Amino acid sequence: MQDLKQIEPQDRSDANGQNVGKKKTRRFKKYDAFVFENKLKSVPFALFCIEAAYALTLLASGFNFLAVCAIAFSMAFALMLFVQAVRNYINVWSAASFILSDASLLLYFFIWGAGNAAERFGYTILFTLIPIALAALILLFPKFKKLTKRGLTAAFCAALMLGASVFYFLACSFKAKPVVESLKDGHDDYLNSLSAYKNGENRPNIFFVLMDDMGYADISLYSYLNNKGYLNGAVEQPSILTPNIDRIADDGIFFDNFYASSPVCSPSRFGILTGRYCSRGYLDNVVFPSNVSLDPFGNTRFFNPFQFLYNVDGILGDEITIAEVLKQVGYDTALFGKWNLGDYGEYLPTNQGFDYFYGSHYVNDMTPYNFVEERNGKYTEVFSHKQMADQSITTQRITEKMNPYLQQQIANYKQNRTPFFSYYCTPWPHAPLFSNANGNGQGDTTDDTYIDCIEEFDSYLGSTLDLILNDPVVASNTIIIFTSDNGPGKEGATGALKGRKNTTFEGGHKVPMLVKFGDKLKTDDPVSVKDVNGNEMNSFRITSSYMNIDIFPTLLEYMGIPLPTDRTIDGVSMWGAMTGAVGSNVKVEKDGEYRALYYIKKGTVQSLQMPAQIDDNVYDFKYYLNVLNENSAFIDQHYKNYLFNLDTDPIEGYNVSKKYADIAKQLKQQLLSFRKELQTNRRGIKK
Repeated sequence: MQDLKQIEPQDRSDANGQNVGKKKTRRFKKYDAFVFENKLKSVPFALFCIEAAYALTLLASGFNFLAVCAIAFSMAFALMLFVQAVRNYINVWSAASFILSDASLLLYFFIWGAGNAAERFGYTILFTLIPIALAALILLFPKFKKLTKRGLTAAFCAALMLGASVFYFLACSFKAKPVVESLKDGHDDYLNSLSAYKNGENRPNIFFVLMDDMGYADISLYSYLNNKGYLNGAVEQPSILTPNIDRIADDGIFFDNFYASSPVCSPSRFGILTGRYCSRGYLDNVVFPSNVSLDPFGNTRFFNPFQFLYNVDGILGDEITIAEVLKQVGYDTALFGKWNLGDYGEYLPTNQGFDYFYGSHYVNDMTPYNFVEERNGKYTEVFSHKQMADQSITTQRITEKMNPYLQQQIANYKQNRTPFFSYYCTPWPHAPLFSNANGNGQGDTTDDTYIDCIEEFDSYLGSTLDLILNDPVVASNTIIIFTSDNGPGKEGATGALKGRKNTTFEGGHKVPMLVKFGDKLKTDDPVSVKDVNGNEMNSFRITSSYMNIDIFPTLLEYMGIPLPTDRTIDGVSMWGAMTGAVGSNVKVEKDGEYRALYYIKKGTVQSLQMPAQIDDNVYDFKYYLNVLNENSAFIDQHYKNYLFNLDTDPIEGYNVSKKYADIAKQLKQQLLSFRKELQTNRRGIKK
């Protein structure tokens, strides 16, 4: 670097040669001696080389979490330039690094970007090209002979570059094309093949109710207070009164051992729609909002790129959903309530087989949380995030939109036999809790409780069920399904089961499951049940272990529609058990062997449940390889090589791995084998 001392003010003498001291200079004088440093061996040059390698990796791999980091690097380079300018010099390699970083971002979103084109390029062009131009201007300073205060000007430009990078980091859309194995050809071929099954026989209407974070014992029928509520004529009153939910079990079925396929919502909902474990679709956790147009600075957007490392922002478009299958064979399909499987492009519900969607793409504690109405992959906002701040009348809003739509579906069915699939995904009782159970109107949330929330939901559900059950023609040919996406969060009852939501213990996965289908369902275990008013109901019970991935193959088997053959379907049909063809307590098999149920959290198979024989009896065992203790007092401890007999110990209280070491070893090998399968062929592609 040029020696700056040579431009410092020199002593001066008067006409007689006497020293009269140093001449005062203007403060900005030093910036006129601005220096451009160009040293190949300097740290900035090394950083430039690193940035070049990073840019190539970003463009070649397509991983959007690398793009998030690239914006952070741009901020760092801009800050470096600002500090250099203040110190009266600029290293050209620092400026070149900034230009390269921003240019790679611009090129990345041009190649890999997804979603709305204006959103993709609007922010990117504005907040990369302008800073690039400023960096280029700094490099051109030596060409401007009349430019004074070069250091101040460079510092100002660098400050603008830093500000633009920070704003871009906060407002950028991180939507990128998924970097996964494609199943698109098989998806299209399978759906096209279903034209042969359109308008065939055995086309029942389907009304599916999915709760959000409802505990296993949060309905009267399953109440933890009195051994499953009014089962066998018990007279104790449950904590939560759900007469309308319970009536689904009247001449219907309830499951003792039904499981969500994930302890959190998005992966579990994936399992319901596809019949596959969430890891097949790279959907290992809850999907957060990615839509910057609703909240340009929403910090939840930063979660998806780092928890879904393959740019998956929801349920992939090449997955085959039950809605797509039903639509293809002539169903009118609609979704009401919560989606939480993506908010743009291929992830939208009306791009996943639903003709109509009304509700929110997100969870009610996320930002933004708004209500939309959607058709054909396009949606319009109905209620803004601000309007949804008070969610007291959410159940009322959904019901007032859903019931008229359902009435029209029923009319179409009765007139021209067009079957319908209505999927009601209530946001309740997910926290934060709201209700208008006491009739005080919107705005009064002081007395909201978990019980109020569920009982209000149950009351409104009664009006919807009446539309179906009060019409004999419709009631006799409509399957009504009720379950929850996972166990309870802060509140809610698991029925003394260990663990809660977001754990792979029974309390996180075990959920209520009720099914009604006219008089077509029965098992070998009829049960006398009384409703909350003391009226007797006839119900049937299934104690075999099933999971929500089994709903997809069950519906297809009844309708005589073959399963896709290009991919693994992890679920099995429950139809035999639901009609008495298979015993209600028979251990479930798949491909001629006992079927394992896998408990997956954040992409890791933590445990599994699988039948094993002891002497002349077969029991359901559950094995944990290594999972964190659920007790906060011992949070640093793990369950390692733990085995539980769920038939004799459903609350997972007693480890029997030493007593049944062979069974523990067998289940461990099964767990590790499935982990390996997810590593080598995660999507379950059949060749």
